Amino acid sequence: MHSTSSSRRTAALRINDPKPPPKRRSRWIGAALIIATLAVGVSLLTSGTVSLGSKNVVATPTVAKGDVTVDFRTSVVTDDPAAIGVDESTYGMPSDIEDPTAQKLLKKLGVGYSRIALTLANPADPTGRVTCAAAGCNTSIDPSQWVKVMKKIGEVPVAGIPDTLSAADAASIVQRYAGSGSTGQPILYWVIGNEPEAIQENAATYDARFNALYDAMKNADPRIKIGGPATLGFDQPFLQQFLKDCGSRTDFVDFHFYPAHEDAAQLLAELPAMSQDLTELRAMIKAAVPGRASSIPIHVGEWNFSADPGTLAQYAFTGFASVLDADLLGRILTSGADSLAWGSKNGPMSLLYGDAAAAGNSGYKSDTPMPLYQAIGMFTGQGLFPRFGTAVVSATSVISGVDAFASSGPDEIVIVNTNTSAERVSVQANGSSQHSAQIWRLHQTGSVAGPPVRMGTLTSATGGFKLTLPANSVTTLVMTTPAGN
Repeated sequence: MHSTSSSRRTAALRINDPKPPPKRRSRWIGAALIIATLAVGVSLLTSGTVSLGSKNVVATPTVAKGDVTVDFRTSVVTDDPAAIGVDESTYGMPSDIEDPTAQKLLKKLGVGYSRIALTLANPADPTGRVTCAAAGCNTSIDPSQWVKVMKKIGEVPVAGIPDTLSAADAASIVQRYAGSGSTGQPILYWVIGNEPEAIQENAATYDARFNALYDAMKNADPRIKIGGPATLGFDQPFLQQFLKDCGSRTDFVDFHFYPAHEDAAQLLAELPAMSQDLTELRAMIKAAVPGRASSIPIHVGEWNFSADPGTLAQYAFTGFASVLDADLLGRILTSGADSLAWGSKNGPMSLLYGDAAAAGNSGYKSDTPMPLYQAIGMFTGQGLFPRFGTAVVSATSVISGVDAFASSGPDEIVIVNTNTSAERVSVQANGSSQHSAQIWRLHQTGSVAGPPVRMGTLTSATGGFKLTLPANSVTTLVMTTPAGN
């Protein structure tokens, strides 16, 4: 499932709103008064607002922590504005280049980085035609047309080239996209190689090729950023050697992430591996090149919840897939890395359904958003609500199977319930001046993925909210109203 590989209900939102006590004809004294006072106090603590006739009285600040606790004052990391990206290789048929509907949907999704694969039609002729390098692609399409579409819909092109090209070939391709040629469409981000282990290429061989191509490409256009090695998975020895040999050059480090498990429980158990891999790689970069480590981003250049055909056949069109994908994306962003989720119309891992390429689910028609699209949309907003901010803040959950991710500016909280049962949770949002939250929900129960649904608005001067998370769902809380309002 890699760019150069041939294999490849809406639930009601329940809000505590206790009814007002009936009018009393006599005065209550003693124990009755104490009981009544305690009852009101409990209502305030558990609801955020308490209904008294036709008025809402805002609760006083009393809760500091919840099942999910977010502190908008505690910054974790700052993300690249283009960090929510995709790896699109739709050079086959149907092609998004010639599909206005697909282009409109991709623009609505609002991703940043978008990767394509390029090579020379004839490596023996550096001046010859540039073509796509993805498996099964339509080589008659001029890649510059795809780059123009990317920029038209707001994406940031990232091009990958084979590390087996000569230095002259690599420089020639870069020069075509330096912005001074006929295309006028510069590509400023490049990846050398793709899953070298898949072609039995060892680290020493790859690293020598990377350094030679890097130097030639930088000479052709000094503005560009170049990364590698785009390993098949988190290949620690390979990545370690790459940092030793190429750490003084590389502008970013890239690896791919595809869990190999088939069982649902195993897939869920694999989620923490994404966070662990990113944490470990960041430590490796700091150890290998401490002087420039802070300027070397990490790209997860390809990822999806699975690449196993059997697993994809069982889950790819389900809400379970969107939950897994949203959780993985949240982990990448929380680690400060750049996400390039795999695919657009090239199979069951796609953003959009393609009749020819992703046949097998009768509920879908061409250009129907897939679960992956909707999962990413819970962070980008799809034009329905604000995009997840680049300032990632502290977010913790004490409920097993419920993961939380948050940003400030805008203040948003994305909560993923990976459990097979609904979860009633308290959410404590600290440090935000916004004390109303719009609730958006992604919960696929049918055969076709639907867009996020607005469930309503919660208000609390304490920043404490209670809501029910359906099984296998993603919920985004958009903090919208200042406390003064």
